[in-house]
Amino acid sequence: MDHEDQPSSSILNPQSSIRSEAASTLRVIPLGGLGEIGMNLMVYECGDDAIVVDCGMMFPDATTMGVDVIVPDMTYLFDNASKIRALFLTHGHEDHIGAVPFLVERLPLPIYGMPLTLGFVADKFEEFGIDNIELRAVMPRDVVEVGSFRIEAIRVTHSIVDALGYAITTPAGTIIHTGDFKIDHTPIDAKPTDLARFAHHGEQGVLLLVSDSTNALVPGHCPSERTVGSALDRIFANANGRILVTTFASHIHRVQQIIDLAKKFRRKVLLVGRSLVDNVETAERLGYLRIPREVRAPSADLPARDLVILTTGTQGEPSSALSRMAIGEHKQVEIERGDVVVISARTIPGNERAVAHVIDHLYRRGADVVHHEQPDVHVSGHACQEELKLMLNVTRPKFFIPMHGTLRHLIYHARLAKEVGVPHGVVITNGQVVEIGGDSVRVLEERVTQGKVFIDSEAEEVPEVVVRDRQHLAEDGFVIAVVAVDSNGRLIRDPEIITRGLVHVDESQEILADVQKTIADMFAASPAEELRDPDLLQEKMRAMLKRYFRKSMGARPMILPVIWEM
Repeated sequence: MDHEDQPSSSILNPQSSIRSEAASTLRVIPLGGLGEIGMNLMVYECGDDAIVVDCGMMFPDATTMGVDVIVPDMTYLFDNASKIRALFLTHGHEDHIGAVPFLVERLPLPIYGMPLTLGFVADKFEEFGIDNIELRAVMPRDVVEVGSFRIEAIRVTHSIVDALGYAITTPAGTIIHTGDFKIDHTPIDAKPTDLARFAHHGEQGVLLLVSDSTNALVPGHCPSERTVGSALDRIFANANGRILVTTFASHIHRVQQIIDLAKKFRRKVLLVGRSLVDNVETAERLGYLRIPREVRAPSADLPARDLVILTTGTQGEPSSALSRMAIGEHKQVEIERGDVVVISARTIPGNERAVAHVIDHLYRRGADVVHHEQPDVHVSGHACQEELKLMLNVTRPKFFIPMHGTLRHLIYHARLAKEVGVPHGVVITNGQVVEIGGDSVRVLEERVTQGKVFIDSEAEEVPEVVVRDRQHLAEDGFVIAVVAVDSNGRLIRDPEIITRGLVHVDESQEILADVQKTIADMFAASPAEELRDPDLLQEKMRAMLKRYFRKSMGARPMILPVIWEM
């Protein structure tokens, strides 16, 4: 953390306290989403009752090889299963619902959320073969009582239909959990964020506000989703060839705008990509999406001026439809000169290189690419600074915890809170525990178990040590040293050295000969009692070869010594 990002005096350090009049103790425990983007999971505890809000995943970066998704370590929930009463979902994005199957497989819970969110969760359960989990639909302003908690659903606007915040009344006081939100006064569905309910709770008294920090560094207001429709309209009007649009598969409002524009310009729409097709089918079944029969394209074999292809691949994922189209490996669609490709989504931090590669491949095939850096092709679904200030002013909380963001986002959001007169911003990260007691709020010294669990394409856990080994192999290569010894541990022949990813074969002979000599010298100098201990010899070989490659090449390959007694 650089000096500029150091917490101000209003941001509590462990064991610091602030006066409060709450009579009971509330515990706030984030297991994901605080200190990182994605994998959101928050636990609220009061006495012997606890609820979970959201249970999301994150996608791996290039260093986590062989991993499909990353989910939070939920050991704390499993260890405290008797306390957990229910799971409440704010909306249907993967970073909020993607880990739900991994939770309920071991800890069956009733799940509350709006219909589209539960529809996406039901699709996941079908894929995982999970049943007998209660999915309980709630609508805005519905109230649910669970244990000692009273939870009111409050509508918010986000980049997906059916997004909620929650007002959670506890014996200690009321928590406002915003979920992901923005304040869009002209949303596509004419259902704006319910500021009246947030203000109502503000008047009644809010103990704690827990609010979205994703755009805490972005000044001003977030533009309305309607501005995207105008930009896409201009692209459709000027396009002479096919139009390919990629957006987040769950962005139902964006999908609806593209379908409406296709109808306006007498084009047909072809959906490509499993996640997009599945989400569209679910949204259409639940009445959130309208696709006229005459707009559906039977295949890609239509005149270029008559076709819109709506596809997945906003983040340059290698297996996504757009990535495969870009390198000419898609079975249905081949990019042609004159195609216009619209990437109507922001690039998530960490995916910049992958997206840039896809764009370059599209240009090589003759397409024109319009992406999020061009005006109004994409707008965020998260509140910017002025909207965050408005939420703080409307709710007027006694205490404040920023969520959903890296440490820098959280600290900036706490500073915003201080600017508008909410000085008690508590910046915490995953695993830290905040206790709001009768007269104080404090951050405990000890963290609960937290971390990342890596999941492969078979939905099986990949141990962290395996992921680290893969990273090590990818970055530094490996060396296998095979020695054959007699019953006394003496070398029978020259050691055999095998390397991959370390040196080129044409350059390696001198190095390998030197390594062979070094190993032979080590065996020759070892006393007889050591030669009869193969485990000790393996460790000596490993340590010696690590030193050799570090000093001679500045490399740290994985060393695998093998002793073969003949």
